[in-house]
Amino acid sequence: MNHAYVDGSYSGGEDGRDAGAGWGIVLLLPGQPPRRIQGRIEDAPPALTGAEDNNAAELRAVLEALRNAPPGEALTVHSDNTSTLRSIRLGSLSVPQQELAAIIRQEAQERGTALHLARESRERRHMRVAHDLANEARRAVPGTPLGGEGRATQIGAEALISMVPWRAEAVVTLRRPGERVRLDLPLDPAAPLPPSAQALLGAVGLAQGGEVLLLRRATALAQAIWEKPLRALEGEARAAVQAARAQAEALGVTVVFGL
Repeated sequence: MNHAYVDGSYSGGEDGRDAGAGWGIVLLLPGQPPRRIQGRIEDAPPALTGAEDNNAAELRAVLEALRNAPPGEALTVHSDNTSTLRSIRLGSLSVPQQELAAIIRQEAQERGTALHLARESRERRHMRVAHDLANEARRAVPGTPLGGEGRATQIGAEALISMVPWRAEAVVTLRRPGERVRLDLPLDPAAPLPPSAQALLGAVGLAQGGEVLLLRRATALAQAIWEKPLRALEGEARAAVQAARAQAEALGVTVVFGL
């Protein structure tokens, strides 16, 4: 079963400022890393640019999830917005919502997608990510690319870092389509580089050229060290992180952080 966690974001703005609408999706397909997708409402075709409220933005997220999922396969859409789910199931008195809900039902039928709807808590990890993607898209300046790669950031591999402090070891589990890799990484507590950062460098070293690598469960310290080594480190530790960053850049590897 394919799953999509969706959210929309809308603001009328104060005196016309900060106005806009965006949507965010975390798409989960079996055997593949999570795919993060986002967009602004003004980037839509003219017939779909109207977003008079947050519910319309939420419905737009469902529509985009449907369009990005494989046709002919079942899709469960998770949303924290009961009005969105009700509109798709039963219709809506709001004209914009009714029109978007009708488009969703029609496209699901045309694509051969059995569409399942599920009410989900916003506290779920994937829902929080979809929420952040939608807000980021809404706040972005129109005409600028999103997520560094336009509308969709295609995650090539996902690495889960598990620290095993009582054994001075980290376990890195990397997953990409058709492949699963486990790395048991010994850590040196006496080294200048903190153990969590050692684990992070080990995970980054598993990435392939041109790949977007999603790192999960990296500590806040390790993330800060990777993103700002000049501020966080000195001497050998700084040199090691800078060398790892330079190697990743030379290979075209993009590192992103998740929960």
